[in-house]
Amino acid sequence: MIEPKVRIAYQNKNVKRRGRGFSRKELNASGLNIDDALWIGLPVDMMRKSLHDENVEALVSIMSQLEGPEEETPTPKKKPVAKKAPKSKAKPEEINIPLEKIPGIGPKTAERLKEAGYNYISDICKADIEDLVKVKGISKKSATDLVEKAKGI
Repeated sequence: MIEPKVRIAYQNKNVKRRGRGFSRKELNASGLNIDDALWIGLPVDMMRKSLHDENVEALVSIMSQLEGPEEETPTPKKKPVAKKAPKSKAKPEEINIPLEKIPGIGPKTAERLKEAGYNYISDICKADIEDLVKVKGISKKSATDLVEKAKGI
């Protein structure tokens, strides 16, 4: 396993010691990103900001060993990336989604909104802020936030 080297000042001398991991600058200089380095199993020190040429050379040599001859070994597959769910083409005004799906709306607030006649997110999207303020426990700022969150869903 490769170990990064770090230089420290100790009693007015520059001393090399084994580091905890490679810095971001060293990884970028060698052509790696942090996710790939961790996937390979290289130690990464997120706190270090220094750039040592010997560490960059070590990373480059590791990468060349991993690649090897192109004909004999296939290229390593990248980690699968989770795909985001496709956004629905329907607008929030057209869908009847329960109020509890809005972040920050608890059961009591949802109950008060339902008593005032707001049963779905589409009702909140169409609502006027002054009308929402009339509901007990909802200020002007929270009414504005509520409408923005409802339209964001």
